[in-house]
Amino acid sequence: MNPHRNVSVAQRAILSIAFGAVSTLTAPQATASERLLVFGGEVADAAYYSFVGALVPFGERTDGRGWYQRYWVDAFGYEYDGGPGRVQADAYGVEAALGYGDSNELGWWSASVGLRHTDTSLDPDDRDARARGSQLGGKLQFDFERKVAGDWRVGGIASYSNEQNGYWVRGRLMHGATQARAFGFEAVANGNDEADATAAGLVTTFRPGASRFTFGLKAGYRFQDDADGAYGGVEVGYGF
Repeated sequence: MNPHRNVSVAQRAILSIAFGAVSTLTAPQATASERLLVFGGEVADAAYYSFVGALVPFGERTDGRGWYQRYWVDAFGYEYDGGPGRVQADAYGVEAALGYGDSNELGWWSASVGLRHTDTSLDPDDRDARARGSQLGGKLQFDFERKVAGDWRVGGIASYSNEQNGYWVRGRLMHGATQARAFGFEAVANGNDEADATAAGLVTTFRPGASRFTFGLKAGYRFQDDADGAYGGVEVGYGF
């Protein structure tokens, strides 16, 4: 077995939380005129993730159509079996992107392109690891959500980063008249040239009364080499 296989799997898995959080909490807001702050985290076996991000409208918008900016800061850690033995990885990342979106009575979509910088420290140092030190790359992302029947909606998100030739894809089926009260299921697939991973779980989103806060909770099971296990997370969005 490639000793560095788990490096890519673990990093892509926890980075997927960052990409998914915006889509979870901002379905109706992603193409609206208000600004949105999001933050939260997730824990899994031998891994953690935390993030703070913002979506900001860019220029004039008509009927949910127009440009937006996305900014992101995150910190995460994971373990894997590498050349020197068991390695603890801790990292932080920053991201900036420009996107365009549109919406109608049936749903919405958005697409963005940007840059991401990730800095990863390893203890003990693993010089053969792909995820090591400072790395800068481009990222493409596409999101959508569409009403399919009654109060059921299907949504998806896909991203590609040339930093490690990595991909991330997630689909969700949610039930609820609005994101203020919704529940459903998610399935995730992610990986790169070295490895692939999958996950499945339950998701719920809710907004207390007329609050500007929206909360998301999710839990499920992740499958990856030598590190199968449960995961759980919380995401919070605030429109202003």
